[in-house]
Amino acid sequence: MKEKKGEITVFLALTLTILVSVLFTVIEAARTNAARFQLECAADMALQSALAEYSRELLEQYELFFIETGYGAQEDSYRLLEEHIRAYLDENFHADAFLQTAGIRDLLSMSAESVTILEACGAIDGDGEALERAALDSITGLYGLSDLERLRDTSDEVEENDLLGDGMEERRRQNEKAIEAVDTTVEDGENGEKKIPVLNPADAVNSRRGSRGLLTLVTRKNGLSEKEVSLAEYLSHRGYTEKDGFLLGEHAVTGAEDLLFQSYLMEKCGCYTEQKENSALSYEMEYILTGNGSDEENLRSVTRRLLVLRESANFLYLLSDRAKQGEAEALAMTLSAVILFPELKDLIKLSILIAWAFAESVYDIKILLEGGRIPLWKDRESWQLSLENAMKWKLEGGGAKDREGLDYKAYLHILLALTEKKERNLRFMDVVEMDIRRTPGNENFCIDRCIMDFTAELSAVGGAGNSCRITRTAGYQK
Repeated sequence: MKEKKGEITVFLALTLTILVSVLFTVIEAARTNAARFQLECAADMALQSALAEYSRELLEQYELFFIETGYGAQEDSYRLLEEHIRAYLDENFHADAFLQTAGIRDLLSMSAESVTILEACGAIDGDGEALERAALDSITGLYGLSDLERLRDTSDEVEENDLLGDGMEERRRQNEKAIEAVDTTVEDGENGEKKIPVLNPADAVNSRRGSRGLLTLVTRKNGLSEKEVSLAEYLSHRGYTEKDGFLLGEHAVTGAEDLLFQSYLMEKCGCYTEQKENSALSYEMEYILTGNGSDEENLRSVTRRLLVLRESANFLYLLSDRAKQGEAEALAMTLSAVILFPELKDLIKLSILIAWAFAESVYDIKILLEGGRIPLWKDRESWQLSLENAMKWKLEGGGAKDREGLDYKAYLHILLALTEKKERNLRFMDVVEMDIRRTPGNENFCIDRCIMDFTAELSAVGGAGNSCRITRTAGYQK
């Protein structure tokens, strides 16, 4: 009987072993890649679902997209956001559960394992620059830059001429000291000597400086808001910790964009002449500029700053108007001649000009708060008070409602442009907290819990016990 050899059988067995190993390796690789692909798809949908949980009130009132990670609770961590993403991830893995009822088996059987937020860009990051960037994304193209640039040029003029500095006040004090230093003692016959008083009409005007009654004079006192807030409850006073701000470097705010953001603030926040309904403070722009806890104090602080600005500008105009200087010089000459001290003429003249500028400035602010307009630099036609009315503190003029110039909001915009950026942004975020907390379900709202972009690490485990992990970044930045 012929003997049969087994070489082919052994060779085939070895070959099949290798082929089966390769086959199972390919199948495992395919399963792993399929699991990772399924995780990526489920993760993208989960992150988009989380982004859809933006604060509705922030969007409605301020056109801002942010996730409030506390979700109405006093929770400072990312725990709730991570739980929400994990729930969405798990839901996406089991979205085809109806197929299983038809006898179709899910070979992967994926389920969410963990979600961890690695880094985030919060509203307060970069001293509020992240919030500024979010606002710019929503308003770009809504404002004309030409008008804003003209306002910026006006702000530059105010700064270059130091109209908000204390130069005028220092000049007035030095002039008063110089007048007091003049010895007006004269011989008085049998009584020896006597000191002749300097009857300076500017003294009555200057005596009104610093009076708390100034606000009553330039406003409808009965119409002033009496709203107050406890500043310790809000961001700029309670302290805060910034997030990672990991995308800010890619989106630096330019000078032109900052102008747009200033206009955004002017539109979204109320002020004395255009108050916003249902707000914690009626004069929100005044709060952003001065940071006091009550509307009245904020308005008082703003009117004082406007008074300094207007007085400086008005005094510079008086120095350029020969006719008005002649009026002041004639009055000063008469007074100095009456008391027989001609060396006081120039000092009294300067005192009269300063008092005249002050009275005109008070009247300017009254006009602005009544809805009128006042140009930054005046001319003969836009000047309001005569010298006689100014010295008698008779604040009556031709009005300014129909004249060209800047209204109250434009002057606030000038002050805003000259406000330090960090201070401005923090106080605006205070205003956001004040307003959002007045809405149902947002009593614990904190702007430092709001994020606009974040990076998350998501992991899932399959039915066979194998797990995979991916990292994704999601957010609202354009």
